[in-house]
Amino acid sequence: MSEDAKKQLSAEDILAAEDLEIREIEVPEWKGSVRLRVLPADEGLTLSAQMAALDKEHQSESLFMLLGACLVNGDGKRMFTTEEHLIKLRTRSQKVLLRLQREALKLQGWGEDAATGKGV
Repeated sequence: MSEDAKKQLSAEDILAAEDLEIREIEVPEWKGSVRLRVLPADEGLTLSAQMAALDKEHQSESLFMLLGACLVNGDGKRMFTTEEHLIKLRTRSQKVLLRLQREALKLQGWGEDAATGKGV
């Protein structure tokens, strides 16, 4: 096989690929770092549709929906799993949350418009 020829992937190759990246993001304001994950396609598509369905009055909810889905602990499990957690997340710095939102959008491969429900 020449160097120019690419390996033809099988279904097994694709399903075995570790493509759900977790990225560590420094948050100096919180004196540490957090982890953001790439969402699996089914979760990402569902979340994108939910965010797009928000009316103008509730578009700010997309920030908390996205971060609630993407912030994970060291084991890769969601950190904000209850409504109480998400309510408390709202009390954190807007500056920090918006920065994390931008990172989460980039990690998903979504454009900035996804944050307002205008498109993925």
